[in-house]
Amino acid sequence: MQLCITGISYKTAAIEIREKLSFEEKDLDEAYRLLLEGDGISECVILSTCNRVEIYAILEEASIESFKSFIGTYHNCNCDLEDKIYCKKGTEALRHICAVASGLDSMVLGESQIFGQLKDAYTQALKRGAVKYTLAHLFSQIFSIVKKVRNKTAIGEKNVSVSYAAVKLAQRVFHDIRGKKVMILGAGEMGKLTVRNLIDAGISEVVVANRTFHKAVEIAQRFGGTAIMLHEIIEYLQKVDILISSISSFVLSEKMIREAYRHRKNRALLIIDIAVPRSIEPRISSVDNVYLYNIDDLKSVVEFNSIARQKEAQIAFSLIEKKIPSLQSYMNTADLIPTLISIRCKAEEIRKESIEQAIDKLSISGTQRDVIEEMTKEIVKKILNHSEVKFKEYSVASRTLKSI
Repeated sequence: MQLCITGISYKTAAIEIREKLSFEEKDLDEAYRLLLEGDGISECVILSTCNRVEIYAILEEASIESFKSFIGTYHNCNCDLEDKIYCKKGTEALRHICAVASGLDSMVLGESQIFGQLKDAYTQALKRGAVKYTLAHLFSQIFSIVKKVRNKTAIGEKNVSVSYAAVKLAQRVFHDIRGKKVMILGAGEMGKLTVRNLIDAGISEVVVANRTFHKAVEIAQRFGGTAIMLHEIIEYLQKVDILISSISSFVLSEKMIREAYRHRKNRALLIIDIAVPRSIEPRISSVDNVYLYNIDDLKSVVEFNSIARQKEAQIAFSLIEKKIPSLQSYMNTADLIPTLISIRCKAEEIRKESIEQAIDKLSISGTQRDVIEEMTKEIVKKILNHSEVKFKEYSVASRTLKSI
């Protein structure tokens, strides 16, 4: 068994492909069921963001090909994915997941949002019983590495975020965005952060629309704005200057924009679609004075300001590289974990039974019982720790012999 990763990202495929392969929350139960029922996969985590779809799994070598094809098969994708879907295993997979979690593989170098997204993905997998001993320990170690990267480097200090790019785009279109009005569709964290940056840059009014109205009210209160229902979008599109969409399973059509434009007097409208799958019809860009950008378009806006992070990224990669041997050492013996846990549980069961039998035959005080408890726990701990070390040494030696 080993760590394997399969996926697709902004580096290998455009948004037109990524949106077809993304996993929404409603897909997760079925996706996890199929993965765990498949041959060779014992644990897995699905990460689906606007820039990547990846599955991290503990599986057998013989199952790699079917694992690699899972994403395309699940979504019935007819596209040619041969050069778009990647598969990494072993040490390469460990380096990759550490880089992803640290924001070093992101479109926006060093961005921190991916760390929260990975933690959320891990929690979702845990809830569905897809995470057991191996990934639980591995993700714990990876999260610690990310925190060290953040503490030891300035990788996240220079402002090159997607929300920063949105402000720059707004300034390109309007030159001065003070006093402009913005509408946000959806309750995604990136959308809220984008609106916050726009407010800091001078936006005067915020309108919030969401599928769940009470969530829209909650976000509107945070920004001192107005909450509306989805069916009110056309009316309010007549009044706003910027539209930020992070909503899923909703499409704003060309027809809706043209209807709103009948009352806009041809004023410019900037639309930034950061949802994957996209929620804005690409044809909308054909409407006069409508400036439409999606998540991939933002890449060019932030690239020029990422040079300052390159040096910090090298430091971050070196920190990760120092941790790879210990992660690989853990993975080399990870298949022993269920056996070792079973042995520890059995040892503790025997210890307790033995103490109870001994105490029944002796007349001892509570303090004396506590002393016996601590002493026997320490004895069992030392024996098991020594045994585990020897087990792991034997496992590593066996792997080495097999590879020769």
